[in-house]
Amino acid sequence: MNRYAPFTASGWAVLAGGVALFALGRLAGYPAAAGLAVAALVLLIFGAVTVVIPQNLELTRGFAPDRVSAGDAAAGRLTVHNKGRRAVGGLVVVDRLADVPVPVPLPVVQAGGWRTAQYPIPARRRGRLELGPLTVERADALGLFRRRQDMGHRGVLWVHPRVHAVQPMPVGTVPDFEGRAEASKPGTTSFASLREYVQGDDPRRIHWRSTARTGQLVVRESVDTMEPTVSVVLDTRSAVFDADIFEEAAEIAATVVSSTLEGGRPARLVILGEDLAEVTASGATSALDRLAAAQRCAGEETADLVTAVDVAEPGGALVVVTGAGEPAVVTRLADQRRRFAPVVVVLMGDGEPFSHRRQGLVVLSARTGAEAASAWNHLVLDGAVG
Repeated sequence: MNRYAPFTASGWAVLAGGVALFALGRLAGYPAAAGLAVAALVLLIFGAVTVVIPQNLELTRGFAPDRVSAGDAAAGRLTVHNKGRRAVGGLVVVDRLADVPVPVPLPVVQAGGWRTAQYPIPARRRGRLELGPLTVERADALGLFRRRQDMGHRGVLWVHPRVHAVQPMPVGTVPDFEGRAEASKPGTTSFASLREYVQGDDPRRIHWRSTARTGQLVVRESVDTMEPTVSVVLDTRSAVFDADIFEEAAEIAATVVSSTLEGGRPARLVILGEDLAEVTASGATSALDRLAAAQRCAGEETADLVTAVDVAEPGGALVVVTGAGEPAVVTRLADQRRRFAPVVVVLMGDGEPFSHRRQGLVVLSARTGAEAASAWNHLVLDGAVG
């Protein structure tokens, strides 16, 4: 769809000045003023012809990469193909990031030619960022006219929570009834998440519905229920987190999940109030994608958090990330020691950091994700966790 904004502020000024000069020349008998009015008319006609002639442009946009951590550099890659017979200049392609315009000026694109430009995309904060649609703006050489053309091309950039370097939680292997530690048994694997296909994956694990929706191969990720799993539960209640503290909570949840998976252990992520089907439909293919899309919930209660833990598959370790100042939650989570070993409760808030432990239960409090990660490392290295 084309949108016209025929006159810029400069164009209106030239038009108004030309009309005034023409009137002065005719009424007061000043030929020079009339001549200047004609010159202004010529400029307006030249500018209008330059901009109004339709252009046959093809735009594509990609990301490098399409998944980053908060604070990392992200870049868009824009490619313009001029399929017309005339060179096109004065182009500005405008991308939009959460309705904030990101202008990308382009040099002249020759007839049949290509132009490629990279531009930074601010990725300072975690989230699923929607980009687009792309808009082509073209102005004449004097800036008197401007034409806008919507080109579509929406996209998504996943900004994951920051992940800190931590020691993975040491989790033992569950032996079978004869004392043997087996890698897997028939019927002991269960679905955990979806992720992008990598070379060597079993084609039978391809999830065709998600592949068709996202345009890239997606496979089912399973966990072995006979192998101890680290279950990570992220509280999302707005009653216990403000916006900034919630970002820190998402960081430590992402850190624990990532360190567990990198250590070769299965991890199960539970996000309070999450609609997993909806998040998957939006293109999420990993736990970090789900954490990028996580939002605070206003309608959830303490009982909902406890229920989310209660329905989690028992066995292995449990890590619950919640807000500070709720001792009743810690007391109720302590009962989970009969189902998980160990139970770790991470309290995120503005208070002074602390940690304490008792049989099968570790509680640590921190103000930031980095502070929680540091406390986690101390507890793991001291043998309190595991």
